[in-house]
Amino acid sequence: MKELDLVSDHVPVLLSNFSSLLPSTLGIWVDGTFGFGGYSRWLLESGATKVIAIDIDPDTLTPAFELEKSWPGMFKILAGNFCDMHGLVSSLGFKNVSGVVLDVGISSMHIDCPIRGFSIKNDGPLDMRMSKKGPSAKDFINGATEELISEVLLKYGEERHAKAIAKRIVENRQRTPINSTHQLIGIIEKVLGNKSKQRIHPATRSFQAIRVAINKELENLIGGLASAYKLLDTGGVLAVITFHSLEDRIVKRFFNLRTENYNSIDEIKRVGGNSEPLFTKLNKRPVTPTPQEIFNNPRARSAKLRMVKKISQNYVTIDPGLLGLPKVSPSLKEFQCG
Repeated sequence: MKELDLVSDHVPVLLSNFSSLLPSTLGIWVDGTFGFGGYSRWLLESGATKVIAIDIDPDTLTPAFELEKSWPGMFKILAGNFCDMHGLVSSLGFKNVSGVVLDVGISSMHIDCPIRGFSIKNDGPLDMRMSKKGPSAKDFINGATEELISEVLLKYGEERHAKAIAKRIVENRQRTPINSTHQLIGIIEKVLGNKSKQRIHPATRSFQAIRVAINKELENLIGGLASAYKLLDTGGVLAVITFHSLEDRIVKRFFNLRTENYNSIDEIKRVGGNSEPLFTKLNKRPVTPTPQEIFNNPRARSAKLRMVKKISQNYVTIDPGLLGLPKVSPSLKEFQCG
């Protein structure tokens, strides 16, 4: 088997489970969230005819170009958002593919680089943009109304103390702009207390909420699921790895309302679909990491893998709200970059 020139020992989350559930790696695959390239590399090494990778983050391009050199003609990287994968892949002349894998959310690359502004552990500029373009978290925290900040923290981070945190943020920014991650963390800790008494850092939910909201992560996930379905050939596989409840709820509902072993035909009709199933599930319950994988990679602890096989071409659009997309003030659009 061909060795990779790319210097990386990165093993993607739940890879062994993905490989064991996968009927075949043959054909053309789309890795919609390239990141460190772990899934792309594994697919290439395991017999995929071609892998087309997509990523919105420009920092992924250098390792992706190295992978192109190692697998000439078999690997292609595209800069863009995975919600646009149907158009991106079609532009290369491919109408259908054999499989799509989506490892959604942020990667270790984002967390481990303080300058990107995703990390709670290390101080850095309050950025959080995956694309490095458009409004940043700093723009949102310093420019949004108290009501909008509270709404985002509650609906995108499920933060119970959203109102109190939003109020304290506005009070502090009136004295001095909030430009760094540790400034924001300090404000949140004044409301919730320090991390030593809590299972997770008190700023975790707020950071998640801000990041998910400004990058339009949930909207892009819904668009990506629909785009993947359109691109898949009949019999093609769609695998999605999520890391928090809002993501998983959307994937679960998208699959449940469209699979042959889902019994509520009335529910399917209620959301504007029909009784014809589009998928069959490859795993009845979401796959989660083993204790050993969590020991090796603590960031994997919340990961869930869901996989389906496409069995019909008769797609019907589902209302994003019914899939779990939070309804927020339209003023949020001013601060979104995704």
